[in-house]
Amino acid sequence: MGSVVTDWGIMGRVTSYPSRELRQLRVRWVRSNRKVVLVACVVFLASGLVATCLVVVYPSRPGWYAVGVLHAALVATVLHLLNSAVLAHEPRAVHQLRGAWGEDNTRSELQRAKKRSLVWGWVDSIPLQSGDLDHVVVTRSGGVVVLDSKFRTDVTRAGVVDMAASAARARVRTEAVARTVLPVDRSGRRRASSTSVHVTPCIVMWGPARRSMPETHVIEGVHFVDGTKLIPLSSLPTSPVSKAAGTDLLVRLRAFRDRHPAGD
Repeated sequence: MGSVVTDWGIMGRVTSYPSRELRQLRVRWVRSNRKVVLVACVVFLASGLVATCLVVVYPSRPGWYAVGVLHAALVATVLHLLNSAVLAHEPRAVHQLRGAWGEDNTRSELQRAKKRSLVWGWVDSIPLQSGDLDHVVVTRSGGVVVLDSKFRTDVTRAGVVDMAASAARARVRTEAVARTVLPVDRSGRRRASSTSVHVTPCIVMWGPARRSMPETHVIEGVHFVDGTKLIPLSSLPTSPVSKAAGTDLLVRLRAFRDRHPAGD
């Protein structure tokens, strides 16, 4: 991930797990309701054709402009109705949509951090055998941070415990990935074996529940942060990372992600 240019501009944007799941739900719903979708598309297409024919018969500049607006409105309406139908009929769709919102919001905050030179970069959606790592961030002074975005309307005690346990597992997995991608030194050991890679797990809260988060909330080493207060990452433990080391790790993490595409 890292910079927006490297991860999005050259290699293409990496799709998050919730976004992939939501897309699959949409495709599945459309396939199972293809007749309804086809009829709706034909009706809207016919409306557009009728309007176009009227302008051809009675041509005028405002008329052509109105037809263009109508066509755009018809397309937007069809897409909106299809999306609403999926959200209404697929129980998991709303959950995945909220997850995608959380991922996008966190990514926007990381872009701000990158512009302010608080982080060297980050890598999104590193796939693993069980799930994936939402965002692995290499900071300038806080070591490596693995962020897990959560969109919640409310938070229960049991929910906090579950999120903390999930984040703790993400830390272990991130450390394992770091050991895998770091090169072997002359003694035959992974560089991570001789110089520790400090990984801090962090839950980034979005949605109404984020307002209930205190300034500093740490449970068994897992930091819970209001997404709008993620920057400047001041609550993280101090663990400086040089630019050379940070850039090298980011390159290796991206290569690892690209060798293990989602779904493999």
